Amino acid sequence: MTEMASITHDFEECEDKSVYFTLSLYVSEKKVTAALGAPLGAETVRDFQRGYRGSKRLRDAVEPLFNDIADRERLGAVDDFLLDTLCPQNGEFIEITAPDEIAWSTEGRRFIATPPGLGKARTLRVRRFWYTHANGAIGYHLSFRYNYDHTPGEFYFLSLLQKAAAPKEFEAAPRPHGAPPFRATDDRTGIAPLDLLRVKSPRGEDLSFWQYVRASFDLDAEDLFGKLPRDPGKGQAPPLAPTFDALVAEAPFIEVPGLVMPVSRLLFFFEDATFFRRLLPEPDKVTGVPPPRTLMVQEECYLPYQRKLDGLNPRGLVDVPEIRMGPDYWHWVINRPDYDQFTDAQIDAARKTRPGMDDRRRQDCLQYLFIAGFNQNIIDFMNQDPSEILDSTDPIYPATEEQATERKFVRFANPRALTTYVEKARSLEAANDYIGTCPYAFMIHVVSMHNEFMTREYEASAFELIDEVEKLGNKGRLKRAAEAFYAFRTGQYANYYRDRYMNVFRYDTESEVFEKMTQLRGIGRRNDYIERLISNMESQTRDREARLAKKDESAMNLLLGALGVFGFFQLAMMWADKLRDLSRNDEVSVSLSWVPPFLDLSGGNLDQPWNEFSVFVLYASMTFTIALVIFLVWRLIRGFLR
Repeated sequence: MTEMASITHDFEECEDKSVYFTLSLYVSEKKVTAALGAPLGAETVRDFQRGYRGSKRLRDAVEPLFNDIADRERLGAVDDFLLDTLCPQNGEFIEITAPDEIAWSTEGRRFIATPPGLGKARTLRVRRFWYTHANGAIGYHLSFRYNYDHTPGEFYFLSLLQKAAAPKEFEAAPRPHGAPPFRATDDRTGIAPLDLLRVKSPRGEDLSFWQYVRASFDLDAEDLFGKLPRDPGKGQAPPLAPTFDALVAEAPFIEVPGLVMPVSRLLFFFEDATFFRRLLPEPDKVTGVPPPRTLMVQEECYLPYQRKLDGLNPRGLVDVPEIRMGPDYWHWVINRPDYDQFTDAQIDAARKTRPGMDDRRRQDCLQYLFIAGFNQNIIDFMNQDPSEILDSTDPIYPATEEQATERKFVRFANPRALTTYVEKARSLEAANDYIGTCPYAFMIHVVSMHNEFMTREYEASAFELIDEVEKLGNKGRLKRAAEAFYAFRTGQYANYYRDRYMNVFRYDTESEVFEKMTQLRGIGRRNDYIERLISNMESQTRDREARLAKKDESAMNLLLGALGVFGFFQLAMMWADKLRDLSRNDEVSVSLSWVPPFLDLSGGNLDQPWNEFSVFVLYASMTFTIALVIFLVWRLIRGFLR
């Protein structure tokens, strides 16, 4: 079936040598709430799904497959849903054109490659859909399908398609000092996969890859958010527009300084019998054990590639050697005359121990180079030695000899992508016409993505809490700090542990891959680190609060003692008043000039020694009382501010 012929068919046949590439974007619960004016509840989506475009069709066809491998139920209901988009039921067909020449820099050298056939126009089928999560977050997914051949030009196109989403090994154009970073949707970034990979959409637009993604998202989001129920209490339009720029988060792409990329994750699903047999050779008929990969990947196959590259421009001739991989190089790669020395008898004998050796020209060498590079998102895949190939073809599943003998699929993962190779997949056939990929692989992908982005949001909120607590602690406001911890534990902490997915997979294969993804994406590591950080800071705050409480207790004991002294002064004042009365009765009239007028309580009759003592006691009592009241008020205010 040709690419263009598939346009007229209602159902798409899954063929050998085809790749299903899903690009997934994540819209957090906070941004969904901001766009709708209220949180997106599961009951709202459940009611909405039945009548929104072809969502019921997606639900009936695909969600039972999700439920087959995963326990998605919570409190007797499933709160995750598939929603349709404006994409036609049979998919949308786009034309992608790659450049004839592609250049990148790595390991201190600049490579320029012109593999034959790279620059031709290619037709890809696209399916688009939404996946809503129980906490109100939404994933936007575009699934591309492309049929390829095992040629250098096709291999480099597939690599460029991956690079469009994760452009490692490229460099952004120079920017003026203080200029903002480049964005993937800019017209020009200086990064070849972003600038030169052009998409012609069904609407006739000539766009870069990410401009096409943005345009598709804007159309679908405007339709979805315009029809979803909004908060009736607001009475006004939501403050956040449902657009790509407003809803999709961006982050610095650390491998390319000066570039920010939409935060996304990738899923690749290859249906390719040859690739599958390369990665998982058929077991020996006698032992039932597949040959080891060390037998499939040997130095004599790959050393000539490195020598050939070094010969194009030996190291040391210039500061940055330029390796131009032109027509002569590709003729040598395709034909490999150095392997013509083998006789047919030698080839037949070799096949008994090397199932991967198809012919004397060793096509498997080039295929291993591509697979190893693609698994690690490396466009410089022609420049690898056997150890690198062995590392890059070490799958996360199968992980044991017993699993390998089952020959179900081979899965690899890197921080941004999950990649699967199969010989044939019934599940792909069942779901391809709806979501454009294998539902089992997609469930691992979407659950891992949700957990990862939730963990990153949780990490950000935890560091905000730590900054707030440190500021409060420096001001001595430990009561407020303790309240901040309580609010965090009952808010973000509780939401995180409630809304993230546990290992929900029923089958050992998917369950093990999910655990590996959790480790690889740093979800478990980040979670443990945050928990230790929060617990340590909370413990320190509680300890400081306890020590201050002990100080306060000592201060209170001091105040109680002071109150006792004050009581004594009150008694003394009573005696002073009594003595003053006696003095007045004796009609003694002596003026004491040192006594302030406002303390002269005797009318001037204070010339006796005990009269002076009476004034002193009264004055000291008043001073002490005022100071004690001020101190008590200050302690009360300080305790309240904590």
